[in-house]
Amino acid sequence: MPNLAQLLTSKSSPEYQRVFGVCRDIAAELDEVDGVYLVGGVVRDLILGLEPGDIDLSVVGDAGAFSKELAERIGASSPVESQFLTYKIKAKASGLFSGTDAIDVVNARSETYVGPAALPEITPGSIEVDLDRRDFTVNSMAISLNARDWGLLVDPMNGFGDIMRKRIKVHHDSSFVVDPTRIFRTVRYAIRLGFKIDPRTIELIERSVENVERLSGARVRHEFELMLFEPKRVEMLRMAEEYGLLGAMSPGLRIGSKALEVLESQSEDKALSTELADLLAITTFGLNEDEAAQVVQRFDGPPAWGESITGNAALATVVAVLDQPELAPSEVADILSTIPLASIRAYIAAGPPLPRRGRLTDYIDEIRFVKPDLTGADLIDAGIPEGPIIGKLMDVVRRARLDGQVSTKQEELALAKNRLPGFLTS
Repeated sequence: MPNLAQLLTSKSSPEYQRVFGVCRDIAAELDEVDGVYLVGGVVRDLILGLEPGDIDLSVVGDAGAFSKELAERIGASSPVESQFLTYKIKAKASGLFSGTDAIDVVNARSETYVGPAALPEITPGSIEVDLDRRDFTVNSMAISLNARDWGLLVDPMNGFGDIMRKRIKVHHDSSFVVDPTRIFRTVRYAIRLGFKIDPRTIELIERSVENVERLSGARVRHEFELMLFEPKRVEMLRMAEEYGLLGAMSPGLRIGSKALEVLESQSEDKALSTELADLLAITTFGLNEDEAAQVVQRFDGPPAWGESITGNAALATVVAVLDQPELAPSEVADILSTIPLASIRAYIAAGPPLPRRGRLTDYIDEIRFVKPDLTGADLIDAGIPEGPIIGKLMDVVRRARLDGQVSTKQEELALAKNRLPGFLTS
């Protein structure tokens, strides 16, 4: 196996080099630790000459003891432990690191899945066993941080060769069955790295994509969001559609050509919002009410998560009214007040160039901000009795202000007093 010691110094920042050196010292000093290895995507990125992401470490031995010692030596807070023998050190929070948010430490281990899409059962093991349980060959390499073989590449799956071939390849025929989220990762890595997917891996995807329906809504939602926040999201969504992945997430999920066109155009112009609600609204533009409801139910997010998705469908049922030329601003506000802003923005971007687009733009830019100068307290001070009548009068004033019938606080108060007798009678 080649020795990549030079990559640890020439291709990584001083912050990373410091961590690597501390790992080497701890491995030599702690009896509970038999070996420490840099693993996963950071190894792949170093080989490719890319900016490495967060540091991932695999420890043969007691990863808990190692993590505590590492956190202490780099001045970070105590590691956060999970149920799967993993430890997260919040490096950036220490104020000493800017290039990495966290250092993830795992016990080198094997994983056994009791059923498709189930969470794994963990058994400590060697570094080779740990690499074997990972997803793709290009993510299944390790670089030794031990003094005895510093920089040695551990590559039992020939990930280095697949990097040279620019190929994404899974280890085992059951990879997508035991963990269907790997299908999402296949798409992300292939597009992000500009690699081709191995033909056998494509065949396994096609045979296993139906297992996505066994994933929880939370896991599917997480994977979908990861795609939406990728710079090459359009290419990923197209590939996901090609392999039937979108339909496997939810039969109601389809992404129209106009939505993809808008996403691509806004990305190129650096005008695409980074807000999740906006990304969801554009991506799901064109879904009808049943499809939108089905998607939101399948993704099982918090109450606000799918508002812009169902908002798209709700807007589609009323938007044609906005084409009427005599419509007053107050009527536009009435129609759009319950529609999520992300859905309105999506329609402006992806909808047809009809008069409604101007009305939607007016609402976003101006109408929704118009408020009376008058307040309910002003009405009470003027002698109007407290109660529901205050709210009714304020609504009259607001509509008049929107439609340009009043323009000053004095005019608003005069209007309210003029309408008061009628409200009291009713």
